[in-house]
Amino acid sequence: MTPRPLSFAAALLSGLWWSVAAYAEETNTLPTWAQLMQEMAPIGDVGANKLADPEDPQARQDLLRWQHEMISQAFFALQYQDPKYPDFWPMFNQVYPYAFANPDDSYYQAVVEDTGVYRISGVRGTTRIVDFEIGSGLFIPYGKGSLAPTLAHYDLDTVKIGKDGRFEVVLSPARPKDWKGDWWQLDSGATFIWVRQRAYDWKNEVDGRFAIERLDVPAARPRKSATEVAEGLRQLPKWAANWEQFRQTWTKRLYDRGLVNKVAPLDLSSTGGIKTQSYLQGMFDVQADEALILETEIPAQCRYWSFHLADENTDTLDWMNRQTQLNGLTARRDADGKLRIVIAAKDPGVPNWLDVVERRHGMIVGRWLSCSSYPQPQVTKVKFTDVRKNLPADTPSVTPAAREAAIRAKREAAQLRRRW
Repeated sequence: MTPRPLSFAAALLSGLWWSVAAYAEETNTLPTWAQLMQEMAPIGDVGANKLADPEDPQARQDLLRWQHEMISQAFFALQYQDPKYPDFWPMFNQVYPYAFANPDDSYYQAVVEDTGVYRISGVRGTTRIVDFEIGSGLFIPYGKGSLAPTLAHYDLDTVKIGKDGRFEVVLSPARPKDWKGDWWQLDSGATFIWVRQRAYDWKNEVDGRFAIERLDVPAARPRKSATEVAEGLRQLPKWAANWEQFRQTWTKRLYDRGLVNKVAPLDLSSTGGIKTQSYLQGMFDVQADEALILETEIPAQCRYWSFHLADENTDTLDWMNRQTQLNGLTARRDADGKLRIVIAAKDPGVPNWLDVVERRHGMIVGRWLSCSSYPQPQVTKVKFTDVRKNLPADTPSVTPAAREAAIRAKREAAQLRRRW
């Protein structure tokens, strides 16, 4: 007997049943709010015993705040960004200052696929440096695995900049046959792009504007499926846990090297740092009645240099509202050509002061970029009352009123930058 064809109504009901069944099967695998919160809960107890002073209630609350910072940042990374429809979103800033972010930099990230064809365009601006870094691995863009090699750095000043400041460059595995303009190679394994806009003079240097578009996909972005959304939500606590492990490992390495009240060179050129940049890092441990004096030569030629402080969670200390950072423009050199910086909880009334912001423990970070030499600073601990005795006699005095005005000017300049 030949089967009778289904009536329209029966076919409709049959198709509807399969749709409902498929939806039900998918729904059963999707997380509930309670399940997601349950997966998030263990993060709060991780890392407290690794603090320099685990019994310090302020330090424990700062760690909890930092863990929420990571979860918040993870939403950008795991729900917003898309390698088929990328966008340069703010990676590090005053809200997300982790991984010892440089106060002189405005950072942006976009994820990519190594088979894609992307157009990057915009306006150069006047910042001292604009660097495009192509990175690999899943840790930085998605909080999975571990740090992976940097694949390339592209200085924006190597492309054609129009009289109006505009530029356009294609990023792809191979140069498109019909493309005659600037081209950057997208290496196999690429997963993300970082943009750094680096300024010495925050108020007067103008940040650029950048756009990225993938050319080999349809223009309209499809809606994420429930499964895709769920996958990102489930990764949120893993992102936070993995960055917590990064924090612990990083600071432990500095302590294990004996870099307490010392700094030493650190090569990050293959794992996130600019290729021509040498880092200096160490931990500070200073009581309220003590101070550290960092002393160093300054290279004869140097495209950029700076020093700043971070906490033991790797968050750069509040550079918008406190005096926690100095660079080649804002720092004062002494008559002998050397740089001397006082690191202390109280204002010593000298130009080169880095404020520990009511902390005893934290991180010292320095950067030399494209310099003729890479000096090794020396750090000396002194009593706070003896700071002046350890500085040149002609070191100027900074009054409380002058410091107040400087911080207000710094806050205005920081807010005038392109951050969001």
